[in-house]
Amino acid sequence: MGVPALRQFLGAFLKVLTAFAVGLALAGVLSTEPAQAQNQHSFVSSQGNDANACTLAAPCRHLQAALAATISGGEIAILDTAGYNGGTTVTITKAVSIVNPGGFEAAIAPPSGGIGIVINAGTNDAVSLRGLSIDGAGVGANGIEFINGASLTVENCIVRHVSQDGIDFLSNTAPSTLTVSNSLAADNGGSGIYVGPSGAGAITAVFNRVEANNNGNVGIELDGSGSAGTNTISGTVSESVAAGNGNAGLVSSAPVGQAQTSLMLFHSVVANNNGNGVLTIGANATIRLANSAVTGNTAGWAVLGGFIYSYGDNYIDGNVASSTGSLTPISKQ
Repeated sequence: MGVPALRQFLGAFLKVLTAFAVGLALAGVLSTEPAQAQNQHSFVSSQGNDANACTLAAPCRHLQAALAATISGGEIAILDTAGYNGGTTVTITKAVSIVNPGGFEAAIAPPSGGIGIVINAGTNDAVSLRGLSIDGAGVGANGIEFINGASLTVENCIVRHVSQDGIDFLSNTAPSTLTVSNSLAADNGGSGIYVGPSGAGAITAVFNRVEANNNGNVGIELDGSGSAGTNTISGTVSESVAAGNGNAGLVSSAPVGQAQTSLMLFHSVVANNNGNGVLTIGANATIRLANSAVTGNTAGWAVLGGFIYSYGDNYIDGNVASSTGSLTPISKQ
């Protein structure tokens, strides 16, 4: 082959090689799928699949998959009756709302010895749970456990049959807030609702239209033993019932040198508890009673340090044994 012919052959070959390389590069670009964007609103369904995008048209099956597909501050909606944790703990690490907007059962079954829902979110993250039914079947340890975050709101929820506490608010973030409304914590081996934070600062808790019944220990308890003496834990109970618990109905506990605890009881019933109706433990513990009934308990109240204040409009009667300590009158403002 002469030199001109060789040059012509090499030129054609290089053109083919270049075209082939460009084609490979283009094929690689076309075959690379873009990262899936997270949702503002995600969905789970009994007919869903965790490989889906968790959209309304393609819902996921379990909450953990939906949490991974949802942006911080987003919402997960439950579309029908089913169990939604797949036998494992639902772990929440960011601000999110999980809502059951319908009249069906959105069930969470804590694993044996485990927890139904754990919240370990960021310092400024608000978490909301609505319309969930958490049943430990006697083998799950705790229903809901809050470790870190700005706030937890529990609405229209049921927490039953766990071996320890229904709701544990153990916040190491302060300030932080617990709000429970229109909810039931019953038949648990420990306390119905336990507020025992370790964070430094102010912890507030509000319980409105809550029933804490037939738990093995206390109905609702504020415990300052895990937090320093400069911190405060304040709770308000209204339009609520604490009944049939194995120990006291309501407890405010603040050992010397630990966080101050203050519990306000308004227009509520504390009845038939196998212990004191209301109990304070420690010098920095207080309970205030307003327009409420304390009846049928082993004893109406016990002051083991601190104070139980009464506005003078309560109905404390029909308790089995004598109470310990005195009620301190307090004036209405």
